[in-house]
Amino acid sequence: MPRFLYRAKDAVLQVVEGMIEADSETAAISHLGSQGVFPISIAEVGAAPTPRATFRRRVPTRTLPYTIRQLADLLGGGLPLLGALTLLAQQTEQPALRRIIDALATSVRDGRSLSEAMSAHPAIFTPLYLNMVKAGEAVGGLEQALVRLADVGEHEAELRSRLIQASVYPLFVLGLAAAMTIFLMAYVIPTLSLVFIESGQVLPLPTRLLLGVSALCTRWWWLALGGLVVGGWALRRWYASRQGRAVADRLLIALPGIGALVRKIETARFARTLGLMAGQGVPVLQSLDVVARHLSNAVLRDALGQIREAVRQGSSIAGALSASGVFPVFVSNMVAVGEEAGRLDAALMKVAAAYEREIDRAIRTLTSVLEPVLLVVVGGIVMFIVLAMLLPVFQIGLVVQ
Repeated sequence: MPRFLYRAKDAVLQVVEGMIEADSETAAISHLGSQGVFPISIAEVGAAPTPRATFRRRVPTRTLPYTIRQLADLLGGGLPLLGALTLLAQQTEQPALRRIIDALATSVRDGRSLSEAMSAHPAIFTPLYLNMVKAGEAVGGLEQALVRLADVGEHEAELRSRLIQASVYPLFVLGLAAAMTIFLMAYVIPTLSLVFIESGQVLPLPTRLLLGVSALCTRWWWLALGGLVVGGWALRRWYASRQGRAVADRLLIALPGIGALVRKIETARFARTLGLMAGQGVPVLQSLDVVARHLSNAVLRDALGQIREAVRQGSSIAGALSASGVFPVFVSNMVAVGEEAGRLDAALMKVAAAYEREIDRAIRTLTSVLEPVLLVVVGGIVMFIVLAMLLPVFQIGLVVQ
């Protein structure tokens, strides 16, 4: 029988460690819970690595939460898990997702749990899904766990959609301005430059700069394009490294306006994900580990790793959050209240809801500020081009007079 090492808190909140034998990890968690011991972390001794499936293609952001909710509805209607998966595969339109659901049904038919079946598809089902489903199986609340997963997935998709909608207009304006500038540099200015050169006059500095940029666009475009490609590749490789990602993310959260928005987005994601897992009964250390991997900003992710280590050593979550100095005081205060009242999940969900409202306001504010700023930038570029082309005309006119 498998053996599991566990670290937990007993009824008087003292940290205890030990080993337990059980048929599975979920059975071990359930047995410890029945003894009044609440696991912080649990791991099988000598566990073999889980086989990985060949499906690597991700499904659309909104499709997976919708499918998970459908599975929860089928289970809530009284269908057994295998029957629900079989029916879900039949009504799923996307071929890639249908193949994955068929693979899940096959694994369940062979006697594996849903969490074990999902673990063979890490490109689709993140550690958040695996731990939530595993906890739901342990307490007999798989349907509730799936509903909560669908909720958090839909929140993530909605937030991503709002960010995309807010960036459409600025990107359109910048793209249009870039296209117009390239057209002027490549076709209009070279024609007008012949007139200036034939005049034999010393051209003003703005005009010389403009003609230089135009020459770069017409004669040396391949060099500029190659430089952009190589620079983009080097920047991507640098950003993919741990040190580069940390530097870039540190600069990002330090930017005025945008940095505050990133912090709010990551704080809301942290609070909702941790609250979701706490409400489902996932051990605290496992929850913090999953939440850390769920965050996209390297600075906040590293800070959460330090918070996890402090909790592992016996600190409360609120105390670790406050000591980190990364998350706002409001978050640590709400978590402290939730820990004292035994309602950590509810407190974290309130934090997430509060920050999601602030995110909406911040997005509207940034959008309203970006529009006039972009107009000023585009207008400044156009004004520089017009003045650079008109200055030689005025100079030639003065010479003629």
